[in-house]
Amino acid sequence: MTAEAASDRWTTFTRRGLTLWLPASVNLGIASLLAPAMNALLARAADPEASIAGFAVALGVITIVALPQFRIQQLTLVFLHDQRSLRSLRRFVAITAAVVGAISCVAALTPLAVLILEGIFAATGDLFTQARAALVALCPLPIFMVARTHLHGAALRLGQARLVWLGTGLGAGGAVAISAALIAAGMQGAAAAGVGTTLAAGLETVMLMAATRNLLRHGLPARSPRGLDSSLGAVARFFTPLIFASLLPAATTPIVNAALARTSEPETSLAAFAIAIGLFQFLTILLWGAQPSILALLARGDGMRRIAVLTNGVAGLVLIASLAAALVPPLSQLVIEDISGARDRLAELSLLGLRVLAPLPLILVQEQVFASALMQVRRTRPILYVNLWRLAALLVFVALALRLEGLPGVAVGAGAWAASLIVEAVATYAYGRGAYRQLTTAEALTSGR
Repeated sequence: MTAEAASDRWTTFTRRGLTLWLPASVNLGIASLLAPAMNALLARAADPEASIAGFAVALGVITIVALPQFRIQQLTLVFLHDQRSLRSLRRFVAITAAVVGAISCVAALTPLAVLILEGIFAATGDLFTQARAALVALCPLPIFMVARTHLHGAALRLGQARLVWLGTGLGAGGAVAISAALIAAGMQGAAAAGVGTTLAAGLETVMLMAATRNLLRHGLPARSPRGLDSSLGAVARFFTPLIFASLLPAATTPIVNAALARTSEPETSLAAFAIAIGLFQFLTILLWGAQPSILALLARGDGMRRIAVLTNGVAGLVLIASLAAALVPPLSQLVIEDISGARDRLAELSLLGLRVLAPLPLILVQEQVFASALMQVRRTRPILYVNLWRLAALLVFVALALRLEGLPGVAVGAGAWAASLIVEAVATYAYGRGAYRQLTTAEALTSGR
């Protein structure tokens, strides 16, 4: 192959990869972009503080119930090869949606709701009223969240990036528009946001079901030579470790916040860490699409080595952006003071937190590469072990950092977050390098024929 032909192939691959990567990143990161828009909307409701807090509490409960959604897309990308696997996936997604829907109904519509809101979140008065109304309105949301994540995965698997863009826009834009209309009509703020979010998710799900129906029917063979065991049992065995692995990172923020509450400047440290982690997640939103993009490209027959090069290239660009925002004074002032509105000590600590987190993008993306390799060869149990290592590193770092006098609270929080992610990346490499080698060896044998 000539150098020119190789360059053309690489250009074509890069274009195809980024075409999937960009919508996948926006789709998974839209919640962090939607939250400020919803908060700005609720700030204009009749009781802004109770509306914002009540909706945040209710959405937090529902998000925990719907936790399986974050792994459904990966499951779809790994297993969706033919009509047989599609049938198994649909049964599994339906069962999962029914389970989370039932749990959601119990949490929202029974006396358990009072226990959750009063006992865990100490909600009383207007906050309790708003949170309870939002919880009821959000009750069906987990069903839609599981279903639409599967459908987004199917769209990526088929190379239909436009459907991901369309679905994400409909879900986010619809939530804001419907909520705004209901608030303008006089509905209670948190309840309006709950109804708007649920209705928009339902519309997005229905649209994706209609748009992917014929594509899946005609775009997948009856049987694929690449299709391995796609039975319901195989799907469940793949998925179960991932569910438990998802629960462990969910404990990171509560543990860090509990640690920050024990530092010398608890309120300022909590606020500074929230600003720093929010800015870092916004700056690195492009990395959110790494894993689904890797799995989608692998499913479509692209080589692991080439995918890893593209992934590291994207991470390098994100690293430059995050370091610039943290270390270049005009940009730091823009993101910390002008955008986030932090001043004085809060701005100083927020910048410190961002500087601790800024070097992480290249490390984070290695975890995505090797975790994707494990999933592609259907070895998901090591991912559970990786998250146990991450949790242990977090607890050890917090325990040691709290013993150091004079260490700013935000350094404890950002340092714990960074340390746990570094350990996660190292552990994923240790467990996943065999899977990575298996994929690259198979790629070399195929190209050598």
